[in-house]
Amino acid sequence: MPPLFEKLPRGGAFGVTIAYTLFRSARSVFSKGVGKMTNRLGKVLLFFFFGLVVMDSCLAVPAQISCIFDVNTPAKTPVGDGVFLIGNQPVIGDWKGSGVALSRIMQRVFRFKGAFAAGSKLEFKFTRGDFARVEKSATGGELPNRVLEISGSNPVSASFTVAAWADQFSGSAEPNISGKYESLGKVSSRFLPDPHKVWVLLPPSYGKSGSRNKRFPVLYMHDGNNLFDPQTSFGGVDWGVDETVNYLANSGQIEEIIVVGIGNDKARNDEYTPFRDPKHGGGKGNLYGRFLVEELKPIIDAKFRTTPDAASTALGGSSLGGLISLYLSLRYPTVFSGIIAMSPSVWWAEGQIIPWAAAQKTDPARIRLWTDIGLNEGKEALDYCRRFDKRIKAAFPGLKRYVYKEFPLASHNEAAWRARFPQALTHLFGKQSSIPAQPGDDRKSQNAETNQKF
Repeated sequence: MPPLFEKLPRGGAFGVTIAYTLFRSARSVFSKGVGKMTNRLGKVLLFFFFGLVVMDSCLAVPAQISCIFDVNTPAKTPVGDGVFLIGNQPVIGDWKGSGVALSRIMQRVFRFKGAFAAGSKLEFKFTRGDFARVEKSATGGELPNRVLEISGSNPVSASFTVAAWADQFSGSAEPNISGKYESLGKVSSRFLPDPHKVWVLLPPSYGKSGSRNKRFPVLYMHDGNNLFDPQTSFGGVDWGVDETVNYLANSGQIEEIIVVGIGNDKARNDEYTPFRDPKHGGGKGNLYGRFLVEELKPIIDAKFRTTPDAASTALGGSSLGGLISLYLSLRYPTVFSGIIAMSPSVWWAEGQIIPWAAAQKTDPARIRLWTDIGLNEGKEALDYCRRFDKRIKAAFPGLKRYVYKEFPLASHNEAAWRARFPQALTHLFGKQSSIPAQPGDDRKSQNAETNQKF
């Protein structure tokens, strides 16, 4: 469309007026400049300008439908807390940050007023500002995303009820873990305001007579509540880390490892982000890193038979957990060498992690890095991940154990990360025969969705 039309109102009547006005003006110019305009030229101009009208109508943006959502909250909702709506649309945060704050209209009733494009399919949840205080069922169970389709042209009014909040059950929320494990309870820190729950998944042979002197590599994973049990996981779907690790180890596809799951809390956005974002805040990832390196890792190394060197120690997570895994592994190259960064939020703080990572002085031969993205995670997330991939390859041409994959059908959720976790795990800890193809493969070969089932 010509630039002249870009900022003009859309609509058939207005378009016809513009076309007719331009037609008359052009005819006047031709009449004065070259004499009487021929009928044929007049018809050509008329068809041209009416073509612009048709094009304008084809490019018209969808109508915006006004929506009012009233939310009834439970009696135990703290009086001073606000309620937030977060979901899959930009208007409600795109699953980033806190979402949008609701207005209090009664003591326990909150209201959202906004507009969505006609035809939108909303997926959303209510929180009290973060996912440590997300809505739950009355018994503390996870809930699927709420879904609402914006159809028709009339305003939408809807009412919702929150049965309970996650932090009302935090004292009893312990995952059901398959295999051998220990819960360390809440581990306090002098660097962080709140303690973090920690769970340690042990290898199948740990404690057996034949391996009492054996030491094991360690994978530290963020968002520990999402790793082992759907009852404690966001969205009611866990990663199946316990089943996956035990299966791959017992079948000889990976070496036996220890997995340390570190629970998240209300400070997740602060602790999992190395830079402050102008819109979403955060930027205290360095303090979370000090907790891991100076406090938690010494506890794990003292209590369990770990191989404590960097070559045997890795970090892993998704979304912001993937971002902080990238940052801390490069910030502490003498502590960590393996990285699993699924759907990493490298867009955070306008992509500051990308030039920062490329500028780090590290030996590419010692890095084992898995990073990926789903093609259904949005254009911004995909573009930033591709920029990261390109910049890292240019900055570290000697990077041999690096894989970047795009998964065509994958979204930004636990189910998608669970499906491809076996591939990432095998890349970092696989026995030589199981290590997947390295960079140098074309992108097409790395785009296939996993079909591994067990």
